[in-house]
Amino acid sequence: MVRPANQSFKQLLLLISLAVLSLQALASFTASVDRNSIAQYETFELTLRTDEDTSEAPDLDTLERDFDILGTRQNRQVRIINGKSESWRDWVVTLSPKRTGRLVIPEIPLDNLRSQAIAVQVSAGSGNTDATDNASPVFIRSSVNSETVYVQQEIVLTLQIFHRVELFDDRRLTPLNIDDALIQQLGETRSYDTVSNGVRFGVMELKFSIHPQQSGLLEIPSLTFSGTMADRRSSFGSFFSMGSGKPVIARSPEIVISVQPQPDSYKGNLWLPAKNLTLTDGWSSSLDEIKVGDAVTRTIVIAADGLSSAQLPSINMPKPQGINTYPDQTAADDKASDTGVVGSRIEATALIPTRPGTVTLPPVKITWFDTQTNSAQVAEIPARTFTVKPSTNVEPIVSSVPEVSKTVDSGEENCPAVMPPEETLNSSDTLLWQIVAGILALLWLLTTALFLRQKSHKDKADKPQSEVKNTEESENTAFSAFEKACKANDFTAARQAFIRWYQLATDSKSPVTLSQICIELNNQELLKIVNQLESGQYSNDRLHHNNCRPWLDLVKKIKKSNLSGNHETSNLPPLYPQN
Repeated sequence: MVRPANQSFKQLLLLISLAVLSLQALASFTASVDRNSIAQYETFELTLRTDEDTSEAPDLDTLERDFDILGTRQNRQVRIINGKSESWRDWVVTLSPKRTGRLVIPEIPLDNLRSQAIAVQVSAGSGNTDATDNASPVFIRSSVNSETVYVQQEIVLTLQIFHRVELFDDRRLTPLNIDDALIQQLGETRSYDTVSNGVRFGVMELKFSIHPQQSGLLEIPSLTFSGTMADRRSSFGSFFSMGSGKPVIARSPEIVISVQPQPDSYKGNLWLPAKNLTLTDGWSSSLDEIKVGDAVTRTIVIAADGLSSAQLPSINMPKPQGINTYPDQTAADDKASDTGVVGSRIEATALIPTRPGTVTLPPVKITWFDTQTNSAQVAEIPARTFTVKPSTNVEPIVSSVPEVSKTVDSGEENCPAVMPPEETLNSSDTLLWQIVAGILALLWLLTTALFLRQKSHKDKADKPQSEVKNTEESENTAFSAFEKACKANDFTAARQAFIRWYQLATDSKSPVTLSQICIELNNQELLKIVNQLESGQYSNDRLHHNNCRPWLDLVKKIKKSNLSGNHETSNLPPLYPQN
């Protein structure tokens, strides 16, 4: 009786084992990709599917060796055909390759199930973006106007984001950040449609102006575009899906630019590489009728195609003899076009003549480098000569002559001359009166000259100290304006005040730009802060990027270090040159 019982128990265990094995055989866990050949900067989707009802999730850690996991989503779907129901669960993983070559998606575990391995070919080119059947729903094309430029010459970067699916409004593009370069976006993002290989694409186009500040190799990094599109696998708006859309990501390729230094043949005071540079001037009123004491404003405009306003120098107009000059308003502006940025700087000066006569304004010249012909050019405003007329509102200075007595004794030999009535004057008497008036006027002029000479000797010892005091006051005033603008986060005003303060502090008479000051000070931290502030002027978050406080704190350290004279222990370069 014992032996039949044991035999029955063994048969029961065998049946149970066969049932379990059959259930495992029926359960499936598969892997598939939407594309097997992609470019390094593109993304693709890995779909893991099982028909087993499980609450577990697949282990994706093994993917991180060769891929970046950009997003995952899960779908649960049910289908009923002829009364028979089928259900499955999908995990959709968006992947981006970390390198080129043949990459293998390894087996992914789920409970006691494992998916099959899949090979993916990653190339450094454009992948299959031209093959519309297998193309990514979103991809990026980028180009530059030149792959070899001079330092500070403009590079125009064009990004075109192609999409053949409808995208939601959560579109994002990583910011373009490049060390030692000035960057600004050219205008707004353009949107249009185009047809390629019979397929209609929507295109979002952006242009950037890049000015490298150092020679060498400049790397334009890869930018990542991300968004959400409707799930194209669900024609019913993902009614049985847990989400209504899926993420899409595209990356632009890296671009390397060769930046050449300033050529040795260029002899200009300032390095200004541009496609075109012009100098023009205008006057608030005509100079044909200008008189002593009249005020007239001269406005000079420098405009450069291919340079931003921050790269343009200030214009120091020399003061002619007989003219008082007073600086007026200064403005800067950048205008974007499809071919690049056109920067302009406007400076106005009030001129007031102090004496009549002929006045000659010297020419204004700026040497610049033509990047189209690779040659030095000179923009010039010719000299201007005009005549200042006497003012009609000023009374002429007339020497007074004492009245001579009309009564005289004819018996005295040394008596003063008698002035007869005007109607009885003859020509000899008139000549004598003119001689007397001339002598008296000459004596008055000699007396005035002697007085001015004595006053000049008296003030000579005090003059240098007074000039130094006025210079310090002007420098302190300029630095106070810079400090006030930084605290208000007004970058435009702070830039102008900083340049003015630096010119006063170093007694510089030549034009200078903000980037040149950073180079002269040899302070990389200052250059980095200034570049960030320049780039922040065109950022969507200008309130965050316009923080001028770090700039102010660093300049205070530079000013304090140089004023204390402790150049040996300071890492900052001297601001005030030794004579």
